[in-house]
Amino acid sequence: MPSGHALPLYALASWLLTEALGALMVRSWIAGGGIRAARQRPARSDAMSLPVLAGHAGLNLIGLTFWICFVISGAMALAWLALAFMAPAIGLGISTVAIWTPYPGGRAETAPEPAKVAAQPAVMREDELKRRLADEELAAQLVDELLNRNFGQNPTRPVNWNLRPLIPLGHGVLAIATFLLALLAAIAAV
Repeated sequence: MPSGHALPLYALASWLLTEALGALMVRSWIAGGGIRAARQRPARSDAMSLPVLAGHAGLNLIGLTFWICFVISGAMALAWLALAFMAPAIGLGISTVAIWTPYPGGRAETAPEPAKVAAQPAVMREDELKRRLADEELAAQLVDELLNRNFGQNPTRPVNWNLRPLIPLGHGVLAIATFLLALLAAIAAV
């Protein structure tokens, strides 16, 4: 590592955090039956492609290995090799976002009661919506119905936030930050 430059270490720390979030997502994917679903890929269009996932992880781990060697030795060619492997890894990672957000993991979905589904129309006609919004009392009822439908019968109960999508978001943001830190470190090493 070039003396006096902390950028390679910052990039390494960011890279390791990104890898940790990626490992968490892969663990969750495997636990949620991801490998089984990927093997049924021709039958399931929402399944993750094993070659894409393996390519993403493999290229990134090779790049990380080159980066660690660069941090230890200070050889600039290793930094550029690490970036050369990281760039397509990020591309493969971005290609998984459309299928894998929020990432799988066995979240239990509660099925609505059949009586409630039949009683509530899925879409309100435009003329009915205009009529309800024009009348103050009907508009208040509409708001109450929406609150009850979205928050249950008790609109004052605490909202159960689902923070699971923040994991792949954090992984992606850290990947971009890592690439930029590594690029700056490689340029500074010149």
